[in-house]
Amino acid sequence: MYRLIISIGLAFIVSTGIGAQEQMNFNEINTETYRLFLAGEWDSVIVVGKKALKQDIDYYYLRLRMGIALYNQTKYRPSEKHFKHALEFNQADPLAMEYLYYALLFSGQAEQANMVREEFRGELALRLPPVKGQAVDQFGVEFLYSKALNDEILSDPDALFADLPPGVQYVTRDFFNTSISLGNSITPGIRLDHKFTYLSKNNFYYYNDGLYQLHLDPQHVKQYQYYISPSFTSHSGFTFMPMFHLISVHYQTPIFFSQGMQGGSPRVAWGYSDNLDLVSGLNVLKTAGSLNLNLGAWYANLNNLQQVQNRLGLTWYPRGNLNFYLGAYLNSQYEMTDSTGLLRIIPEIHAGFSIAQKVWLDLNGALGDMTNYLEQNGSIVFNSFSNVIQKKVGLTFSLPISEKGSMLYLGGRWTAHQSNFYPLDPANNELSNSITYNAISIYGGVSWKF
Repeated sequence: MYRLIISIGLAFIVSTGIGAQEQMNFNEINTETYRLFLAGEWDSVIVVGKKALKQDIDYYYLRLRMGIALYNQTKYRPSEKHFKHALEFNQADPLAMEYLYYALLFSGQAEQANMVREEFRGELALRLPPVKGQAVDQFGVEFLYSKALNDEILSDPDALFADLPPGVQYVTRDFFNTSISLGNSITPGIRLDHKFTYLSKNNFYYYNDGLYQLHLDPQHVKQYQYYISPSFTSHSGFTFMPMFHLISVHYQTPIFFSQGMQGGSPRVAWGYSDNLDLVSGLNVLKTAGSLNLNLGAWYANLNNLQQVQNRLGLTWYPRGNLNFYLGAYLNSQYEMTDSTGLLRIIPEIHAGFSIAQKVWLDLNGALGDMTNYLEQNGSIVFNSFSNVIQKKVGLTFSLPISEKGSMLYLGGRWTAHQSNFYPLDPANNELSNSITYNAISIYGGVSWKF
């Protein structure tokens, strides 16, 4: 027993001595990090720097060397923290400020970068003067075409819609969507984005009012949209993006019936009906190191249905730059009706990576009953009446075409749809006559930054 106690005591003394030997004082840390910095041994600079911080040794040159080491490894997001700490020790230091500016810029935080640039002084301000507001600093054009794979399903409509009570049903055939976007840079940290969209769509339309039963193929739908969203970015990494989206929908509908001659089919006059729908809400983005936190809430009145949609999400940049990212979102949609509410939960994932700094690939997917569904802070609205997207998967290729961040992109999307029958009598709400089919979409465009 005595020998065991002596052995344990000796082991403790030896381990304590080894731990003490690993401790470095200020002069040793300063000398070693400077030597490693000059040699370009970036990993070692970071290892010794972390050891110093654990010993509560913290000063300007240590933070600057660690920040530059991470920056040279293209780990821009982790480097930000060290440049900011360096500036706490030496305010307005031009070297730390310039590195911080580029670290923010190359990690996709342009608004914060320009806010730092406003603080440049002396020779640095002459070389990189503050960014001035522009009436238009971004211009984009996008075209999308979607084709439903349901020709065979709709080949025999008399059998497909037989024995149904009075009601209506719409099944998408195809549509194309064209949009133009404009961005206004008011001042660093404050900008305004606009989007103008025209959509033209063809549906298969079944109509039964109890007296007349008919279908229209194709039924034309036209939709005009205007979207506006200011954004306000703070030095601490918060971005607040309120939005407003106005949607004007024009669709064909029967407006007059008359009996056919000598017992023939009824004569129908078709006209256009109009709906004016709106979406408003707020999206909040917070950058925190290698993470982006996303929180959104929107109110919408679409197809005469009121709803509230919420979004909670997280995007992770494991390499500290934009070359690889992973994200996950949880979306909730609460549809308000006269009698009771309907809650839908829609999970979503996305991932992206670059190929040799030349091409970016972005993959995204979502699962759930997406009806009157909002995306991208409410700028995209899936509001096809009687149509529900149940699944969707998309892939986008992006190619940089200018140093300022202009992009050329091309993508495709697969979606699984369900079309439901809407009876005129609410008591028949269990008669869905669900029609399921898939659709393929292709899209492309350019986003040009001035």
